[in-house]
Amino acid sequence: MSLAAIVILDGERGQHVGVQLEATLQRESRYRVKLIELPIPRPKEILEQAPQLVIAVLPSSDEKAKGLLAEFRVVESDIPLLLVIRSEALGQGLNDQLNWTKDVLITPLREPEVCFRVRRITGGEQPEMPGERIAEVCGLAQLVGADPAFVALKRRIPLAAQFESTVLLTGETGTGKERFARALHYCSRRAAKPFLPVNCGAIPVDLFENELYGHQKGAFTGAFVAQSGLILEAESGTIFLDEIETLSLTSQVKLLRFLQDQTYFAVGSAKLKQANVWVIASTNVDLADKVHDGTFREDLYYRLAVISLNLPSLRQRVSDIPLLARHFWNLYQAKTGRPRQDLSNEAMDVLCQHAWPGNVRELENVIQQILAFTESQTVRPEDIPIGRLGDSFKPKESFKKGKALAVERFERDYVTALLRTHQGSVTDAALAASKDRRSFGRLVKKYRIDKL
Repeated sequence: MSLAAIVILDGERGQHVGVQLEATLQRESRYRVKLIELPIPRPKEILEQAPQLVIAVLPSSDEKAKGLLAEFRVVESDIPLLLVIRSEALGQGLNDQLNWTKDVLITPLREPEVCFRVRRITGGEQPEMPGERIAEVCGLAQLVGADPAFVALKRRIPLAAQFESTVLLTGETGTGKERFARALHYCSRRAAKPFLPVNCGAIPVDLFENELYGHQKGAFTGAFVAQSGLILEAESGTIFLDEIETLSLTSQVKLLRFLQDQTYFAVGSAKLKQANVWVIASTNVDLADKVHDGTFREDLYYRLAVISLNLPSLRQRVSDIPLLARHFWNLYQAKTGRPRQDLSNEAMDVLCQHAWPGNVRELENVIQQILAFTESQTVRPEDIPIGRLGDSFKPKESFKKGKALAVERFERDYVTALLRTHQGSVTDAALAASKDRRSFGRLVKKYRIDKL
């Protein structure tokens, strides 16, 4: 069987997205992968090599990204182009230039999603995979757990995905709400369309309408060109509104109007637009309390919670800790390339006894720390960077305060360790933590961590 030739163009210096893509696709025996980093040759020279697929990681500069796209567009070729766009760059006017591309991936990249979309384009599998197979590859397989309540929750995902009613995911920080949102998307008929995660807390209040719906040229001072919004970027797909509780009351009104009939006006436009987007929202607080104290609209709450799924904390599924620990251990050990290491039974006992205020995300991060800093072949309890059960907070403190202190201590220690490992490089540390650079940088500033 001949191998499908794939060329990866990485136009984003220092982010290592191209390296991540190369490593992911090389694990598939069906591809012959060539990575080209900066400086990137002219598109004509690349296409003359007749690859079956070109994957282009767009530069962070809007002008450079648009320039690269324009160069590809003028070259007449049937070779498909798969674009990789930073989540921060969404809604910055690229949409009009994307209609002719084959597909789009949004960072942070997830290996199952990358493999699924590349297979679909290169013809390695049928263009339209059965729903069960899509869920297996890109969604449900990423939800690791055998706890009966967790398994029962997973079984609801394909059922909820059939209806595509608005879904509200609730649960503590780190319980995997985005993973569940992705599973819902890939179990639905929209699996081959965009999945767009949006952190509502990162959008300034006065820019929410513009970010969501876009604007017309001349809509306000500085609007020299028209710009599409996040809704248009997610057309026919799914938009995931994370931290929905952070929206201001003004922003809530604007979102409510869209949810009522999926119509909207771009800022500065009198033309009503119709959208076809599945909305999934999430929160780590009790929205009913927010409604009661007047900081969240009751009508919006009921619009969002047509289907409500509550994700259990790791404390509520203790039997899954060994399963999750082994899952993350195998996943990240394969990436290190170091000699095989093992978790001792005593080390596993320590993991099972910890309170895990940061839930599955904290467990995943702790496993990465162990692999990064432990040199012995067998990991012992003293190698694990957490305390025993009860050490994370003082008994006299409330549960809420104790949890907040434990999360704060973990975040500070974790960020400090990663910065030391990567010689103070925030970009490399953020990549290792699977966080965007801006969010990681906020943690560095929050705890006043010396990057040196």
